[in-house]
Amino acid sequence: MNRTLHFKIVLFMFVGIISNAQTIVWTGAASDTNFFTEANWKDSVTNAVPESNTINPGTNINLALQINTPATITASGSIQFGSGSLALGSATVSATSLSGGTVTINEGGYLNLSAASPFLNTVQINFTSGLGWIRTANTPATTISTTNLGQIKVNGAASVYQTNLRLDHYYLTGCVIRANMASTTPLTVYDGINSLGNSAAITVNTIHSGSAIAGSMNNKIKSFVLKKGYMVTLAINEDGTGKSKNYIASETDLVINTLPVALRNSISFIRVLPWNWVNKRGRTDDGTSPTADMTATWRYKWSNILNSTLEWEFAPMAYGYTNANDANDISLYVNKYNSTHIMSFNESDACEGQSGQYPSGPKQFKLCNPDVAVTYHKNLMKTGMRIVSPGCREEAPFGWLEEFTNKCAAQDVRIDVIAVHWYDWGAVLDSNTSNDTGLSAFNRFKSYLTSVYNLYGLPIWITEFNANPARSAAVNLDFMNLALPYLESLSYVERYNWFADSDGIDSNSFYEPNGTTLTTVGNAYKNQVSTPSVTGNTVDAMNNLNVSSCLNCN
Repeated sequence: MNRTLHFKIVLFMFVGIISNAQTIVWTGAASDTNFFTEANWKDSVTNAVPESNTINPGTNINLALQINTPATITASGSIQFGSGSLALGSATVSATSLSGGTVTINEGGYLNLSAASPFLNTVQINFTSGLGWIRTANTPATTISTTNLGQIKVNGAASVYQTNLRLDHYYLTGCVIRANMASTTPLTVYDGINSLGNSAAITVNTIHSGSAIAGSMNNKIKSFVLKKGYMVTLAINEDGTGKSKNYIASETDLVINTLPVALRNSISFIRVLPWNWVNKRGRTDDGTSPTADMTATWRYKWSNILNSTLEWEFAPMAYGYTNANDANDISLYVNKYNSTHIMSFNESDACEGQSGQYPSGPKQFKLCNPDVAVTYHKNLMKTGMRIVSPGCREEAPFGWLEEFTNKCAAQDVRIDVIAVHWYDWGAVLDSNTSNDTGLSAFNRFKSYLTSVYNLYGLPIWITEFNANPARSAAVNLDFMNLALPYLESLSYVERYNWFADSDGIDSNSFYEPNGTTLTTVGNAYKNQVSTPSVTGNTVDAMNNLNVSSCLNCN
């Protein structure tokens, strides 16, 4: 065979290989978003529409599909591959499940799956970007971790939870699966309004401050775009203190065309964190009681020692001054995986108990002195997390906490959420109402929450509450059955946590004395259907520094 003929044969074979490797690209119009309509696709080389019945639900697809144009697409069934594949970017696709083949999630690719078994027939997943996800609405992170990790890769490497892969809670039943990459840039900042001018991409998790902010954007930022699935905290001081604000992009990208005047051209601190989707109903953990069967997606422990798990998000609490007084404390919170909030002190309004009695010495040095509390609370701003106020005794919002919050506002110390405790002590201490009904307690509870919200205008976490241990289990149960649905209905109540004594003796306990059998109160709490803690596709969050109220009035 002569050399010319050999070259022609090789060239023909090469062209044939290229031809066989052609991709089928999405071209669907906004009026037709059906994944399984062949007319919405075309051959990337010939522009030909695929043959009929080559892209059908429940039938093997043997084509290399690619979506890389902004679109919202619906596949009414399972996307099933034989020798085919899907490369998804710049679009959102909803289906029941994936079966066989290979699915690549590129930047901007979002795939929502609704089936309880979303990954069938050894389908292989590969993430190439942290700005994309597979969201399984009815398959929790625990199941993905035990069943599907072997099917998931990140840039071709085996997935390792928390190392190169995130499995974030999507409320009680779901999971957001995405790459965990230090190079991910969910935030783009601009030195002009309306996303104009020079720009810089900001990476996730790392604290960016001062001259280290990318693109020489220190004190120049006027607008930004935050990708969905993330939150950001911005502050004017390099250590995170001073005028500051938190923003959340939960379900859609958040576009801020113009920053508030106090922040515009003044940002010297940025921290972007992955968002985590939890329900309102939480659980405290005293370290001894069973907890896994309470079906709660978040919890706290009056301390900072736990970490988030595949089952729940941990909200660390500073509790007292020793957990908020040095750089080691801040580093501990910053390095908490999957924790988005930092809770401040516990009942710091009490000079003779809880955290308020420390440090020892005269009152002017104790945490129960609002001036002292403000000093330590200010340090928590350095975490770049969303900050919950001290959780104080029920009368404190109209006394100690109000003074504390006013002093915080005067010193540009941020509070994003108000925490309260409520046990109806005011009524219980009245001998005429110690055996009051659940309904009357509930009515006082409603009035209390309304008064707190009217005063502060901020989201509320009820971190401890019940109808009081001095009342019967029947009264506590009646109160709970009224209170929980009401809390679920209030948009300004983000989270709540029933205080259940762990000994099984008190009327508010979740467990019988044997420590394993749920009480009627425990069953009622466990079975309460809980809604998202933070509603809205995005949150341009108010805080005590910019809320429209009279907190700065004296």
